[in-house]
Amino acid sequence: MLYAVPLAFLNAGRSIAARIAIIAMTTSSSIRVKPVRPRVMWRPPWIAGRLRVILEQSKRAADLIQQIVDFSRRAILERRPLDLLPFVKEQLQLLERTLPENIHLTLKAEGDEFIVNADPTRLQQALFNLAVNARDAMPQGGELCIGLRRLNFADRAAAPLPELEPGAWVQLSITDTGSGIPSDVLAHMFEPFFTTKPPGRGTGLGLAQVHGIVKQHQGEIGITTRLGEGTTFTIYLPAVLTRETSAPAPSQEPLALGQGQYVLVVEDDVSVRSTLVNTLELLNYRTYEAANGYEALAIVEQHPQEIALILSDFIMPEMGGEALLGALRQRGLQQPVIILSGYPLLTELDELRAQGLTDWLLKPPEVEHLASVIAQALSRSSNNGPKSS
Repeated sequence: MLYAVPLAFLNAGRSIAARIAIIAMTTSSSIRVKPVRPRVMWRPPWIAGRLRVILEQSKRAADLIQQIVDFSRRAILERRPLDLLPFVKEQLQLLERTLPENIHLTLKAEGDEFIVNADPTRLQQALFNLAVNARDAMPQGGELCIGLRRLNFADRAAAPLPELEPGAWVQLSITDTGSGIPSDVLAHMFEPFFTTKPPGRGTGLGLAQVHGIVKQHQGEIGITTRLGEGTTFTIYLPAVLTRETSAPAPSQEPLALGQGQYVLVVEDDVSVRSTLVNTLELLNYRTYEAANGYEALAIVEQHPQEIALILSDFIMPEMGGEALLGALRQRGLQQPVIILSGYPLLTELDELRAQGLTDWLLKPPEVEHLASVIAQALSRSSNNGPKSS
């Protein structure tokens, strides 16, 4: 399948190429500057200004590259026919074990056939984000109902949303009994980085991710809300008129849940970090967050006995996962460290294990696998004594 790349991204690529050429030429010329005497490097006065320009352009190029990478990830889906009824039932089992006990979960399915073309991993992410949003709207507990029904209409005037084309649709709804959404907030709910939470409590990316995932599936999403009564997010996905589905296999083993331990999540990408934090909270862990190895090191040194495990990206600006691992071990800090990497760690693995790496996972990790690896690491750690020397 071909995906149309917006002109802005093509221009971004050209801009990156130009900046890289400038950086290469300038760096090449600076390499030729010879030291006047040992350990003292003489530079012409204009070098400092040129280096600042290089740094600024490099950061801008990095930002643009990240945007293109994110766009590419969003453009590629692994969709297949999926019956949402067994899929949602499996997700409910997970949510029942991970959401607070004062939140009562129910499933209301009108019918027995809810087949769509979907990427199960991305759809699970959307459902989890909406569940976390509902949890935050009900700090004192309440009801969370997931609904399924089929719609079929020939007249656009009968559509529940004006954007829906006539035809067959599957409706997936998530209803909470929380505080509701004020009208001035409602218009901004799907905007990236928009949040009503206090600083440090939310990134404002969860609902934006949901909106993006739904649009990727050629779907639509709507919100209905009443202040003091609750909110319903309703996802509409095109129905598939076939029974040839690829239903998710039931889990063979119960999901490995935490016992409220603190996990430090180290990841420079805000959206990835937010998703990991939300997933860990649903797995019954508490979290600290850091954007790089330096921040992580400071947090661990402040809370050496509290942090039970570190989940770190491998490549990050300033200090990556390998450097963080080495710095922790040099300081006698022995918390289990699990590395997340976008590519297999083949050549690096022996050296990382020699430094005390606990385990590593390929991005993005499946929830079940992530839960299992963390639980095993914590179990081994508890059998090996204290976290710091």
